[in-house]
Amino acid sequence: MPSFDKDFMNAKGTPIKYKDLELIRIDRIPVKKKFSGYLRIISTNSEWKQGIRIRVDGSMTINACEGNDFIIWADDVKGDIPFEGTSKKSQLMIWNAWDTGSGRVDAWLNGAAMILELHGNTRRYKCNDSHPDENFDDIIFEVILNE
Repeated sequence: MPSFDKDFMNAKGTPIKYKDLELIRIDRIPVKKKFSGYLRIISTNSEWKQGIRIRVDGSMTINACEGNDFIIWADDVKGDIPFEGTSKKSQLMIWNAWDTGSGRVDAWLNGAAMILELHGNTRRYKCNDSHPDENFDDIIFEVILNE
């Protein structure tokens, strides 16, 4: 079964090809200095707790909390999660994360990868966690940017 670690290391941060798929481990979304949007969890299908990591070089507000680095756990979400912020580098970073029950947040290991689908201002992510498989349904979520 697939482990993408070596392929991503060789690609030095660029997407990799697996079968007919283009895979990423992190999405660097261009944003304006001031930006807003929302996250939407579509589904999860994993034995592990699934999350979305969202980070900006600047400041962001999510659910009345301010910061620059958040983890949104899928099992804590009810409906859309609005966010707004300012970015120094005009970049919002998104990736999937998980907790195997050890109390540690994991990402970018073994089978971890995301398929990114673009539809206008909606970005849909189909994610595989650390299991070395190719189902890409451990967490499926969207990031919708307001224009």
